[in-house]
Amino acid sequence: MQELFPLESSWVVALCAGALALIMLLRLARSLPAQNIVLIVAGLLAVNGLIDFFLAKYGWVDVTGPLWCYVAGAALLWMAVVLSLRRVAQFILHPWRGGRWYGIWVIGMSAVFTAAFQFGWPCLLVLDPDALPVPPDRAGIMAGMRGGATVLLLTGLSPWFIRKRPGSRARRSQLAPQPEKEAQ
Repeated sequence: MQELFPLESSWVVALCAGALALIMLLRLARSLPAQNIVLIVAGLLAVNGLIDFFLAKYGWVDVTGPLWCYVAGAALLWMAVVLSLRRVAQFILHPWRGGRWYGIWVIGMSAVFTAAFQFGWPCLLVLDPDALPVPPDRAGIMAGMRGGATVLLLTGLSPWFIRKRPGSRARRSQLAPQPEKEAQ
């Protein structure tokens, strides 16, 4: 089963991640303008692609196929994961939406969930715990890197995640206008 690792290189994972990312982006597009969506996608894909290129280049992940397939599939997968887990954090924290630290909590919970997903991701194919493709200590470091990158990404992109609507104008008086006093 280790010959299937990393999963990011397979077309099935890329297809599922692409579908999930598309669903999450369409959900965001209901409340955000297109230029915000484009910037969010570009930022997430670029940074996640750089992280995965770094992981593959410096030997943290052994890539068996072409490097571009791994980097493209991994960037798409982690974009979908970050957007989905951000939405999960928003769902969990919905009762506290009006709180002062809501945005910080959403970013923090998204990072913890993403790190947990990164830690467990290499273990999905393994039935025998002695045959892990990534040792637990290295998986922990990779999870910390992914969680830290999620914090930085969501913090940097947070102005583009905020719905910006025009403010309400001052209300006009509901009373009838008073006649002006004109001397004749």
